[in-house]
Amino acid sequence: MSVINTNFAAIKARSNLDRIQRDMDSSIARLSSGKRITAAADDAAGSAIVGRMESQIRGLNMSIRTAKDGQSLVNTQEGSMQEIVAILQRMRELAVQSSSGGLASADKDYLHVEMTQLIAEVNEVAKNTRFNDMQVLTGTQFKFYHDIDVAGTSIDTVAASLTTVAIGITIAAVSIGSKGRAVSASIDKIDTALNTLAEKRANLGAVSNRFDHIVDNLTNVVANTETAKSRIEDADFAVETTQLTRNTVLQQAATSMITQANASKNTILALIQG
Repeated sequence: MSVINTNFAAIKARSNLDRIQRDMDSSIARLSSGKRITAAADDAAGSAIVGRMESQIRGLNMSIRTAKDGQSLVNTQEGSMQEIVAILQRMRELAVQSSSGGLASADKDYLHVEMTQLIAEVNEVAKNTRFNDMQVLTGTQFKFYHDIDVAGTSIDTVAASLTTVAIGITIAAVSIGSKGRAVSASIDKIDTALNTLAEKRANLGAVSNRFDHIVDNLTNVVANTETAKSRIEDADFAVETTQLTRNTVLQQAATSMITQANASKNTILALIQG
C-alpha cells in the first residue's frame, strides 16, 4: 500500500539511529572517562557496590596514615628516651667515680656540678619532647584506631612521665657532693630509673612493630579492594573501542537508510503526475 502520511521505513530507521546514537554516546563517555560505569543507569547494582568499596578504600587509606602518624609519635618518644638513658648512664658513671677514696671533697663537688646539669637536662628533654606540639613524655597516653569506622580495638601508647620527679632522680635523691647522701643510694635511684626507661622503651618497640604489621596488612587490603572495584567500574578499552567502531558504522548505515526511506516516497509523485 502506497501512503504519504506515514513513512514506516523512515520511522524504523530513525528509531534504530536513536538507539545507536545512545550506544555511541555511552561508548564515548566510557572511553573518555576510563570508567564502565559513568552513571548509575549503566549498572545500578555495580554503582552501589563501587560506592561501598570507595568508602572502605578511603577509610583504610586514612587508617594507614593514622598508623604511620602513630609510629612517628612512638619513634619520637623512643628517641628521646634513648637520650635520657644516655644521660642516666653518665650520671651513674659520675656516682661510681665519686665513690673513689682518692677524691677530695672539692673533687666530689665538681662531679656534683655536672650531675646537677644532667638532672636539669633530663627534665628539659621530658618537657620539651613534642609531637604535633603535644608533650609526649609527661604522662599522656595516646590512642589510635586502625579500622575504617573507629569502632574496633584501639592501640594505646605507653603513658610515659619521665620528669626527674616522676623517675626519682631529683638533686636530693642522687646528690654525690661532699655533703650528699651515700653513693650506693644514689646509684640505686639511677638504676631504678634505668629499669623504668628500659620497660617503657620495650613497650614502645612492641607498639612500633605492631604499627608496621598494621600498615602492611591495610596496604594489602586496599590493593585487593582497588582491584575488585576496578573490575566493576573501569572500562575495558578493547571492548569499548570495538563497540564504538561497530556503532559508528551502524550510525552511518542508519542515516543512509533514513535518506533512502524518505526518497522512496517520491514514487508516489509519479502516480499523481501520471
